Amino acid sequence: MKTIFIGAGNVAWHLVSLFSKNKDLQITHIWSRKKENAESLKNKLNDESIKINYSIQQLDFSKTDVDLAILSIADGAFETVLSKLILPKNCILAHTSGAQPMEMLKLANQNQIKNIGVFYPLQTFSKAKEVDFSQIPFCIEANDKKIEEKLTSLAKQFSNKVFQVSSKDRSILHVAAVFACNFSNYLWTISEQILKEKNLPFDMLKPLLEETLQKALEINPSNAQTGPAIRKDEKVIEKHLHMIEEMNLSNSNPHFSQIYKLMTESIQKKKKLDLT
Repeated sequence: MKTIFIGAGNVAWHLVSLFSKNKDLQITHIWSRKKENAESLKNKLNDESIKINYSIQQLDFSKTDVDLAILSIADGAFETVLSKLILPKNCILAHTSGAQPMEMLKLANQNQIKNIGVFYPLQTFSKAKEVDFSQIPFCIEANDKKIEEKLTSLAKQFSNKVFQVSSKDRSILHVAAVFACNFSNYLWTISEQILKEKNLPFDMLKPLLEETLQKALEINPSNAQTGPAIRKDEKVIEKHLHMIEEMNLSNSNPHFSQIYKLMTESIQKKKKLDLT
């Protein structure tokens, strides 16, 4: 299956590497709005046969012999890129976004694209960190049963967890993932900054983070909640808020106190609702 990648960000970085290890898949082109990103991804594969495109004017692949195009770009760039993207008549176009509906892809081929789908790996990706794709859920969707079967078969070559998921349900999954991953990581970032303020190492929290995650996975997050908020320990809560203000953390980020208060109130409200 001859494949082109539209986009060279974090997701594409890992998928390109994954695809390159499969002898039945041949990557022919990599496109990015930034030349250096496309070149970096090509260099990672060390394959001189791969062609790179790097401008909005270089999105016409209509004369290219390609079976599959993977669209892996920022959500905000979908309309701009798709309005210029032209693919061969029978090429499958699949995006990797958790938030974008499949129907967005119809903008390609000047609103004449036929074969569209979704190839969404539910995971957080960073270029510096390798991942085990065999354990990553893939969410598959397509506008045609045969296309769905092809994308499902492709995903099963990489992962043991492949699901057919509609655009609506995928959006719900994405919201949940933002809370579970992006927001929790930001809270860890706040913890890191608080410790840095007093020259304490973040490593001291690592056993706590590991135990928190393990406990949530084993007994479910709703059963694992601990801390001053759920205990309604108002003295500790007030002390914490005072310390945040005293450390001048609010000067670097005025929302730290608000986040603490909002999280505390939300935890307490949930407990109250659970008791009713």
